Amino acid sequence: MTGSKPFRATTQRAGVLEVVQEADGHLTAGEIFERVRQRDSRIAYGTVYRTLHLLAERGLIQELTFADAASRYDKRVDRHDHVSCRECGLILDVDVPIALIARHVAEEQSGFAVESHHTVFAGRCPACRAATTG
Repeated sequence: MTGSKPFRATTQRAGVLEVVQEADGHLTAGEIFERVRQRDSRIAYGTVYRTLHLLAERGLIQELTFADAASRYDKRVDRHDHVSCRECGLILDVDVPIALIARHVAEEQSGFAVESHHTVFAGRCPACRAATTG
């Protein structure tokens, strides 16, 4: 794990991590809170929120930010990309090898030492497209 401060494992932190790891999708902090609260009715929203940021900082989960939308949390911490539906908000993981080339181009054009990146492809999912055409 990264980070300079000691990481104290607690039952509440373990519960939050477990919910993220069990999820089939990319949940918001509110959705995670609701699931954790079903297991531990005493947990506070602030505790879940701080724990999510701590887990992301330590590299145990990935926090995905999408402009002004709520952050989403991903159990996959390996480098990968996403597709996002602009209508229903569905987010799916995709592996796009060409995105690694984009990282090198970004470094060359900007002079930055890029430490991480992920690409988000936005559009309409099959269900939303079918709902408007059928």
